[in-house]
Formats: sequence, C-alpha cells, structure tokens
Amino acid sequence: MLPRLSFAARLEDDSVYFAVQRSRPLPMPRHPHRIAFAVLPLLAASAAGAASEETFFQPLPIVLSASRLAQPLQDSPGAVTVIDADLIAATGYRELARVLRLVPGFQVGQERGNLQWVTYHGLGMDSPMQMQLLVDGRASLAPSFAASAERALPGDIERIEVVRGSNSAAYGSNAFLGIVNIITDDASRQPGTRLKLSAGQPGIRDASLRHASQSGPLSLRISAHHEQDDGFADLHDGRRTDVLNLRADLRLDGGDEVVINAGIAESTHELGYAGSIFDMAALRNGNDTNRSLHLWWRRGPEDDAIRVSAYWSRQSREDLWRYDSATNSGVLSRAFPERLRGTVGNSATFVQHNLELERRERLDESTRLMWGAEWKRIEHDSPFWYHERRSHARDEHRLFANLELRTGTDLLWNLGGMLEQLRGDEARLAPRVFLNWQASPQLTWRIGHSRAWRQPDLFERNVDIRITDDKGELVQRRQFPNPDLRPQRIDASEIGMLGVFGDSRSTLDVRLFRERITDMIVRSPVPAEWPIEGKLPEAISRSLGSTWWENHEGRLQLNGIEYQLHLKPWLGSEFILSHSLIDRDIDEPRIRRNVAPYSASLSWLQRAGAWRSMLSVLRMGPIDAGFSYVPGYDYTVPSYTTLDWSIARSLRLLDHPVEIRVTGINLLGRHQELANRPLQFQAEFGRPVNQVSRQVWLALETTF
Repeated sequence: MLPRLSFAARLEDDSVYFAVQRSRPLPMPRHPHRIAFAVLPLLAASAAGAASEETFFQPLPIVLSASRLAQPLQDSPGAVTVIDADLIAATGYRELARVLRLVPGFQVGQERGNLQWVTYHGLGMDSPMQMQLLVDGRASLAPSFAASAERALPGDIERIEVVRGSNSAAYGSNAFLGIVNIITDDASRQPGTRLKLSAGQPGIRDASLRHASQSGPLSLRISAHHEQDDGFADLHDGRRTDVLNLRADLRLDGGDEVVINAGIAESTHELGYAGSIFDMAALRNGNDTNRSLHLWWRRGPEDDAIRVSAYWSRQSREDLWRYDSATNSGVLSRAFPERLRGTVGNSATFVQHNLELERRERLDESTRLMWGAEWKRIEHDSPFWYHERRSHARDEHRLFANLELRTGTDLLWNLGGMLEQLRGDEARLAPRVFLNWQASPQLTWRIGHSRAWRQPDLFERNVDIRITDDKGELVQRRQFPNPDLRPQRIDASEIGMLGVFGDSRSTLDVRLFRERITDMIVRSPVPAEWPIEGKLPEAISRSLGSTWWENHEGRLQLNGIEYQLHLKPWLGSEFILSHSLIDRDIDEPRIRRNVAPYSASLSWLQRAGAWRSMLSVLRMGPIDAGFSYVPGYDYTVPSYTTLDWSIARSLRLLDHPVEIRVTGINLLGRHQELANRPLQFQAEFGRPVNQVSRQVWLALETTF
C-alpha cells in the first residue's frame, strides 16, 4: 500500500507556505508498467506542448558515465541523474549518501551516524554491493558502498553522475544495478584559497582548506578536510575523519595531458552497543586508513583520444574487541559448563591494483567508437574473516566497447558490451543495446535492454568466520565459505523519456523498467543436516545460527516506474520531485521485504537576493534492511518521512566573499531507518535500538 500525499501551497506576505497531508493509503499497483504505458504519452504530450516554437533549447548536461563517451544527456544509453556542485552546496549535506536520497529509486538508510546502507532498488542484504562507486572513473576499493572512504563531501567535487540501471557493459561486475561516478574539479579551475568551517550539534566540528594555483602548463591543488561529530542521540556512533588530497594537471604541447591524484584518509568510528549478550557487540573504536594513487595520461581531443590509467589503493581496518559469556547473559550463563572468553573482530586489509587502456575515435560524421581493456588485482587479508587461509587474491581481466551510431537526424543507437573474466570463473559477456529517438528538440524517447553479471566478492565466496576462545579452541562457526557460489545475472529492459519544457527551464525524466535477476546471492542458514561444531551447547548454537552465502533459486523480478521532475516555475525558484514505485515479483518473502515498494523526495530551492534556501521532504517505504543475521527473525522497518532544511546568506567581509549557512537534517524527530537484527531481536518487543535523530550545524565559507 502506498501513502497518499497531497501538497498545497499558499502565498502570504511574499512568502510561500507548503503543506503536506497524508490521507488513506493508495494500493500498490501489481503491474506499474501497465499504468506507465498510459501515463508516459500524457507526460510526453505535456512536455512537448509546454514549449513554444520560439523556445531556445538550452543544451542538457554532457555526461561520461553511461557509455564512457562524452554525450549530451538525451543521447545516453539509459537514465542518468546529474547532481552538480551548486546543488550539492545548496543541500548543505556532509555525506554522499544523504545526497543520493534525492535520486529516483535510491533506498538509503542509517543504522547509526557513521554507518550507511545505500542501494538502488533495494536488494542490499547485509552489505549492499550491487552499485559501483567511482571517483573520476576509477573503482572504489571498499567491498561495500556503505564502507567507502569517499562518503564525505569535500569541496573538490564538480558533479556526481548517477546511472540508474545496470551499467556492467561499461564498468563491469559491480555496476550490476548502476553506478555513482564522482567527478572532481580540474586543478586549474577556481584558483585561490577556500576555507570552510562548520560547528553544530551533536558535536559537529568540520574544517576544510583548499588551495589551487597554476604556473604555465602545470596546475596544482591541495585540499585538507577534517570532519567529526558525536553521531545520533543515545548511540555510541561518533566519528572523526581526516582527508588529504593532492591533484596535479600537466598540459603538454601536442595535446597531451597528465594527471596525478593522490589521497590519504584516516578515520576513527565509535562502534558497538552497550548491553549486548556476551558483549558480542561491545563498545569500541574502529580505525580505518586509506591510501590511493591514481595516474592517467590522455592524448588528443575528446573524439580522437587515447587514455592510459594506473591506480593503486590500500585500505586497512582495525576493529577488535573482547567477548565474555558471563557478560549480560542472565539465565543463559547456566547453560555454559565453563566461562568462555576471547577476541573477535573485523580487522582486514584490502589492496587494489588497476591498469586500464581506453581509446575513443570518430569513424565518420555519424559514428563514434570507444574500446578498451582493463586488468585489476584485488587482495584481501583478514585473520578473522578467513580463518584457515587469511589472504585471498583475484585477478580480473576485461575488454569493453561502445559504438554510437546515428541513423538519420533523430535516431541514435548505442551498442556496447564487456567481456569479463575473473580468475577461477569462465569469461562472461555483458551486452547492452539502446535506441534513442529524438522526436523533437524538446523530447527524447529511449528503449533498451542489457544483460549483466555480478561476480561473487572474495568475501562471499571465501568467508570462514570462527569464534574461538583464549585457548584457541573453537566455540562456534559463524559463517562458512561457498566455493561453488555462482555469479548472479540481471536481464534489464527499460523505456524512458526525457522532456524539456517551460521555455527550456524545466525537465522531466521518466524510466519504466523490468529487472529480472537469477541466482541472486543471499545470506542464509547452512543446511540443517550439517553437524554442529564448537563448545556451545547444540540448542544455543542452533538458535544463534551459522550462515553462508548461496544462490537463490526462485523468481526475482522488479517492475516499476520512476521519474524526476525538475521545475523552474519562476525566477529564483526550483522544485525537484523524485518518485519511484516498485512491484516486487519475488517468491521469497525475506528477499521481497528487502525492497521498499516506494520512495520519494520533494525539494524546494529558493534564491532571493543574497539568500538561498533548500527544503527537502524525504519519504521511504517499509523495508527489511539492516545488518547481521538472526535465524527466523525478520523485522520490517516502518515507513517514515523526514525533513531537511538548509539556508544560506552571502555577504562580503573585509572585501572577501563569505557564505554563512545553517543546515538541519531529520528535523521531524527520531525514527528508525535500519535494523541491527541481533540487537533488535534482543530488545523487548522488537523496539527500536538505533533511531536516528536531529543534527543541526552552522557553516562559514570564504574564498581569498
């Protein structure tokens, strides 16, 4: 069932007031694609009819992430949302995941202040790994989007391109449901020094310093970013992060360009919950350290260029704590013949090496071709995740191409694919074909189909977690490896429409999709016939459960419609409405509940002289999403609505531009977004144990 939201506006004393009213719920359509076939022509007619023949068509943004070719938005093979630096600044947000809540189809939650859960169309399980996070085209190292070091939002971002829909044809296995590509500023842009300071509650203390300069063909930028807060109320979830980035751009004679991008990040996170049984979620601090070096060389203009890229990164995580069977165990302590104590943790090291060659060329006036090859090596080392053999590595090889072919004046084909071979698996092809029809300068239709694979992560296939005591003896096996785990496959079809109307100031982007997934990788209890190992009594061991990753054999198909309406009704005002409806045709209830049936956001941006404001209402449907696993225990987080607001005033101080901004998130109060299942199960009547709360801060930014 969907909530019915009605919006009303009234004008009083030169101010606009909005009211949101919730009435009786609307039924979730069983097949939203059938409704969409009727709705799309009406939307298209509205968009086309609103633009007069005298309208000057302003070019849409140029995007790179859909096909690796620079294309106007209306030519991209699939739906792309572009979030530019100006919109990011208007939100006032401190984290990437918060910004992604404004993108149609994204389902985002926080289990605590320093841990995010980010997916597109759900299906995130414990650790969402269906999306590929890129920074300037190179893949993030973190095995899960939520754990990425790039979740902070320093001031070096030029724009974020979000490809909504499978993009494995361009970026490989982890782009199974789409990609988020963070594109940073060229070092030559915005020379000078920029300082930003933020302070607020609870315990927010941020500082950023950026300096850029140019000397002849060489441009340099160095930026430092510090971020800290105390997390949410009543949770042990504070954090402290320090980031140092260096970028150098060298433009040589003959069209050669060399770029070096280096980064160092260190962070400390408060983790755990007080009162967990046996202290298995003990209060503690975790430490992450990240190092990265990215070099690339490019020769030639965009349509006739060769690019070579080399990348190295290393992420280490220190997270250890002690458990004790006599702590918070109550009557359970009688079931243990001896007191069990030991050290457990999530400490691990991840290393990635990458070498990539890419060639772009124009074959004739109507044809462009991009092709390339990639080698990648991923290394994991963890004494806790991989008990018998702590180190695992994998080499990955990829060949990819995309052909852009224009037939006539209004039809554009994108034919692409990737041949991917990972060590230990057979080579697999991920093809994609899209046809874009520009029915008028203001209206483009697209239709396409793709097939993609997501290879099991090193963790999913090799994990072997064993709880031992101080004597080194086995207490319980928590997770088992599954070397026979198969890659999951998606067959995705979509029909889309991109319309420009209202004197070319407003846009409407609609995506109608069907995504059929086979061999979905899920975490499940090990077979009941497997013998119980360890010191725990069998009854307790069975109740705690041992798990492994396996392929779901049943039906899993997502049908739905999503759209983003960007209105500029009058000077200085913008409204952005994002909305998605998903019909979850899934035979397994546990997996079906892992997808919210709807999500929505409505943002109002207002500029008035030196003032700028952005107000966002965010709505998330019910979802069984969160962390860890308890056999037989399911908890659906109720739907919720929250409100964010950021308001800024620009002025000049000592002849320097200054912006003062106040931002608040979760302004409607406390609510739960994710479940920590073991603690949720332990809590009386399943009450929330990890509610998010308000955060409000003041930021001051100046350039000199």
